Amino acid sequence: MRNIYEVLRQKESEIEQLKRELQALRIVAPLLEEELVAEAQVVPPPVRSYPAVSAKPAPVGDTKPVWP
Repeated sequence: MRNIYEVLRQKESEIEQLKRELQALRIVAPLLEEELVAEAQVVPPPVRSYPAVSAKPAPVGDTKPVWP
């Protein structure tokens, strides 16, 4: 059986670690939010469209490969 005071100290230590992590996230979150807003304001490059290719069977006797 584990010592109850040892378990208590371990849990308190874990709580303190979580508090430090939360504080770090509170500092970083606004910085990341600013970065996301800045990225959203950048105009994305236009999407390149390709002409539609119709699926036609190759003529009989034509042996060269046909790319769609």
